[in-house]
Amino acid sequence: MTSLSQKNLLNLANKVATNGDFPQAVQYLEEALRDGYSETIVLNLCQMYIKNGQNYSAYELIKEEKDLFTDAQVFSVYSKVLQANNFLIEALEVKNITGYDLPDKIQPVPLKEQQQIMLNFKGKSKPTKFDYEQLFKLDLINFQNYAQSLLIDPSLNFASRIVLCEDLFRLGIKEKFKVLVLGQTEEFIPQKINLLEKEPIYREVVSGIGSRYYHKPSQLPAVLGEVNLILGSLYPKLSKYVDDPDSFASDIASYIENQDGRSNQKLFERIDHNISE
Repeated sequence: MTSLSQKNLLNLANKVATNGDFPQAVQYLEEALRDGYSETIVLNLCQMYIKNGQNYSAYELIKEEKDLFTDAQVFSVYSKVLQANNFLIEALEVKNITGYDLPDKIQPVPLKEQQQIMLNFKGKSKPTKFDYEQLFKLDLINFQNYAQSLLIDPSLNFASRIVLCEDLFRLGIKEKFKVLVLGQTEEFIPQKINLLEKEPIYREVVSGIGSRYYHKPSQLPAVLGEVNLILGSLYPKLSKYVDDPDSFASDIASYIENQDGRSNQKLFERIDHNISE
């Protein structure tokens, strides 16, 4: 729902934009959005960000929308945002997951720029979300090859490993990939895994933890944080290390509370050591 004041600000934004004053138009629309959520304002602001050269701001804003794929207007602007950012990899993920054709043609950046993006990412000891999403500007072959090189790089943090595996899954890649899990080389086929939080083992372990801390709700967030570190460190090979999710959840709880991981004590110590390196 768009309020009267928001409509006035939208009119002002459109007026100054016709004169080429996109920075002022952005300011008007940002002010309008501060007055409350409005899909109309969001979509107009995304497009104004693009006109003002703030492509990544448009991306961050549109990704907050709940109906990216089912709302035709939102999907249309989302397509334009991906095009402006050269996010070919995400566009291919959308096509694979939804089967929908994006209305705009999304191209990767030129090869020289792709090489610089890969070089820049390699130099980041703690890459940010922004750093990682720049990899979406690569073409598919470069993204796959670079992802493979990263997945067997001991210096890659486990959070980046998770998102890389999940993006390969979203792309529907059928070829085998190698990945380091706790320092050991493993193999997986992206198309045959799930997103971490959709993995049945992950869900069963988290459910088990939730049951154990039902009467200790204040402790649950911190415990779940530890659980995510443990399970994330084992992804995408959870099934290799967890054969009984309920027992595993019990061992995690014991390890967190008493430093006694029972039959999984050595595994938990390896995970702690691997994270702290």
